[in-house]
Amino acid sequence: MIFILSLILIIILHELAHFAAAKLCKCGVSVVSLGFGRPIFSFEYKNTRYNLTPWLFGGYVKLKDELTNSNDPTAFTNLIYRKKVIIALAGVAINIIMGGICLLIGMKTLNFIIWYFGYLSLILGITNALPIPALDGSYPILVWLEKLKGKEKGYALMNKICRWGFIILMALNIACLPYLFYLIKSGGIR
Repeated sequence: MIFILSLILIIILHELAHFAAAKLCKCGVSVVSLGFGRPIFSFEYKNTRYNLTPWLFGGYVKLKDELTNSNDPTAFTNLIYRKKVIIALAGVAINIIMGGICLLIGMKTLNFIIWYFGYLSLILGITNALPIPALDGSYPILVWLEKLKGKEKGYALMNKICRWGFIILMALNIACLPYLFYLIKSGGIR
């Protein structure tokens, strides 16, 4: 149970960090979703759709015209490089910082729950920084493709790469679920 609650809290903090960074960088946000799939609760406020779905083992912030060529000045593609990096790495940064702080507090106070939360947050933050399509670390690849192929072709190619990367990552996550449930049931994860 600690694993599931920690994971949900880590995801919420991660997505809120992307959202806050986008707002600070004057980037439009189309969707903020906690979880994947069809929303069980959804509302719109100031041109942003907020979704809550039953599959809380993930989430996303869809930025305005994120992987398309656009003339809108608030579109992600039209931001300067520094702002793109800040938005892309905000979730990773909050996971690593929060993870490190909680890891230290958990070790200092001998509190396993805080330590475990910190450990998961740190590991997920570092993993999400890898330059793999559909992870936050892939944005440097996006910028490279934009320079190499031009904005329109670069974003179209990255969109295809990310779509396939996302499908592969979700398939791997689903394939690992039986093992996760086995660990929870056997007491390996509490």
